[in-house]
Amino acid sequence: MSNDHLEDYAERIKPRWASNALLWGILGFFALFVLWAVFTELDRTVNAAGRVVPTAQLQVVSNLEGGIVREIIAKTGTVVQAGAPLIRLDPIATGADLNSNQSAYESLRVKVARLEAEVAGRAPQFPQSADLAVAEQVAIEQSLYLSRQLDLQSLTSAASARLVQAQRGVGEAQASLQAAIADRDGARDQAEMIRPLVASGIEPRLSLVQADRQASVAASQASQARASLARAESGVAEARATLAQVRQDWRSRAAQELAAAQAELAAKRQALPALEDRVDRTTIRAPLAGRINRVLTNTVGGTVRPGEPLVEIVPDDRGLTIEARVRPADIAFVRQGQRTLVKITAYDYSLYGGLEGSVIGISPDAILDERTDETFYTVRIRTQANVVVDRNGQALPIGPGMVADVSLIGDKRSIMSYLLTPFTRLSENAFRER
Repeated sequence: MSNDHLEDYAERIKPRWASNALLWGILGFFALFVLWAVFTELDRTVNAAGRVVPTAQLQVVSNLEGGIVREIIAKTGTVVQAGAPLIRLDPIATGADLNSNQSAYESLRVKVARLEAEVAGRAPQFPQSADLAVAEQVAIEQSLYLSRQLDLQSLTSAASARLVQAQRGVGEAQASLQAAIADRDGARDQAEMIRPLVASGIEPRLSLVQADRQASVAASQASQARASLARAESGVAEARATLAQVRQDWRSRAAQELAAAQAELAAKRQALPALEDRVDRTTIRAPLAGRINRVLTNTVGGTVRPGEPLVEIVPDDRGLTIEARVRPADIAFVRQGQRTLVKITAYDYSLYGGLEGSVIGISPDAILDERTDETFYTVRIRTQANVVVDRNGQALPIGPGMVADVSLIGDKRSIMSYLLTPFTRLSENAFRER
C-alpha cells in the first residue's frame, strides 16, 4: 500500500476516534453527575422573614403571705443567681405554727402506737426519737398504757371471779352427781338382792317395798344432781362470755380512739409540707438569675402585705426571641424544637455570621395581614445568643425591631430528588381528566 493511501485512511479514521472519545467523556461525566446527585444531600430549608421582638424583661418578686421584714439582703444593681436570698421575713409566727403541728404530729404517733398495742393485746412499740419532747410523750403514753391495763384488770376481775366460782360449782355438781349415781346403783342392787328372798318367803314383802323406795329416791337425787351440773356448766359458759364481752368492749373503745387518732394524725401529716413551705417562703429568693432593678421595701421591721411587690429583677437573658412569618405552603415542614439559623440583616452574614436557635412556638391558625392581604403563620424562635461578634471579638448588640432572615432547617434530601420533583409531580397529575 502506498504512502498516499495510508494518509487517506488515517484522515478517515481520526474524526471517528475523536467523536467516540467525546461521547465516552460525556457519558462518564453524566454518570459522575448522577452519582453525585444521588449521594449528595442538602438540608431541606424553609426561608422566612422575621423580626426581633422584645422579651419580658422585668420580673417582680413578692411573698404570698406577707409579714414583718427582718433583713433586706438585696441591693439595687447587684447581680443575683437563681435561688439567692433577697429579703428575710420574721419566721416567728409561721415557725410557731410549724413547731406546734410537728409536736402534735409526734404526740399522735406515740398515741397511735399505744392504742394499736391495746387493740392487739400486746406491749406497745413506740417510735424511737432523740427529741426530748418525744421521749417525754413516750413516757406519758407508757404510763397511760399501764394505767389502762390496770383498769382492764379491774373490769375483768369481777367477771373472772364469777367464772372461778362457776367452775367451782361445776366441780361440786360433778362430785354430787357421782355420789348420787353411786347411791342409786347401790339401792338398785339392794332391791334386786331382796327380791328373790321375798319371793321365797325368807324376807317380808315390806323389805322389798322399802328397798324399791330407796332406789327410786336415789335415782331422783341423781337426776337432780345431773340438772345441777348442767346449770353449773351453763353458769361457766355465761361467766366466760361476760369476761370476753368486757374485754371486747374495752378493745372496741380503744379501736374507736385509734381510728380518731389515726385520722387526726393523717391531717397533721398532710398539713406539715404546707407549713414547712410557709416557713421556707419567709426567705424570699430570686426566681431566676439577673440584675436587681429596684428594691421596693427599705424598712427593716416594717410590714409587707400579701402579694405586695418587693423586688424587681431584670433577667439575665442570653437569647433573643424572633417572630417569623411562614407561608401556609411551608408550615408542614416546621415543627416544635426545629433547628434554625437567624441572619440579622443589619449585619453582613459573610462577616458576622448568624445566630443558631430553635422553634419554641407555632401559631395554631393562619393570620391575615389586612394591610398586605398576606396570609402567614407566626413562628417564634429562640436563639442561643443575643449578640453577633465581629472579627475582633467585639459583641454587636441586637435590639427589638431589627429585621432577620430565618432559615428553618429540616430533614436532608438528595440533589437527585430535587431534580426529579417536577417529573414526579407530572407523573402524579398525568392521565387525569378535569
